[in-house]
Amino acid sequence: MLIPITNPLSDFFTIFKVPTLMLNNNFEILYSCNQNIKSNNKQYISLAIEHLNNYEFAPGNITINIDDKIQFTSIQFYHYSNTPTHILIGPYILGNINDNNSLVPLISEDNLSTLIQMYNFIISSKQCTKSTNEITIKSPCVSRALEYIENNYTNEISINELCSELNINKCYFCSIFKKEVGTTFINYLNEYKVEKSKDLLKNSNLSLLDIAISVGFNNQSYYSKVFKKITSKTPIEFRNELLNSWILI
Repeated sequence: MLIPITNPLSDFFTIFKVPTLMLNNNFEILYSCNQNIKSNNKQYISLAIEHLNNYEFAPGNITINIDDKIQFTSIQFYHYSNTPTHILIGPYILGNINDNNSLVPLISEDNLSTLIQMYNFIISSKQCTKSTNEITIKSPCVSRALEYIENNYTNEISINELCSELNINKCYFCSIFKKEVGTTFINYLNEYKVEKSKDLLKNSNLSLLDIAISVGFNNQSYYSKVFKKITSKTPIEFRNELLNSWILI
């Protein structure tokens, strides 16, 4: 008797057939799983990496379309060593019916979502998010800026006001901050606020407006826009995924 395609056990093993790579920030392979050397994986991977090079690194998920069928998903996070790291899932084709003539695996949207949730759960449980204490800082002004963010992220922070507080030239500050932290001041500030908001999404029943205000955004719409840019999902989608993962557990 054939097992239906929707059988949970069948789905469980199907999602682990999707090729996966772990790459460092130079896109060197740290770990490889299910890569089929008989397929065009190398060509597809090269194209996926070209796409990733066009993005400024930020923790979250990115969908990469190679053509009208073949896709990748990149999950980006900071590893223990503070190194920007990518989990590159793919190549894969979204579909529910297996194509025996294709060397690229098919996966349903639901199963892909489950796989991404599992990776994100593992990453968040080990917590690879880059924290202030983990960044090697040499410049006193950058150190003071990071401390200022920690103490004042619940308020709206202006880079002009911060530079005035630090008594430092804005252009010089922006340059030295990006050099030492690895991203722009605005990107770091938004990532910090989004990470803080994730805790509230996980552990409270606060409305999105209350959460937005709690982490220093002046309106819910802008908070949702920044959250999606960084994580590739809205705050509602993030909260719902957490709820669904708890139900599965």
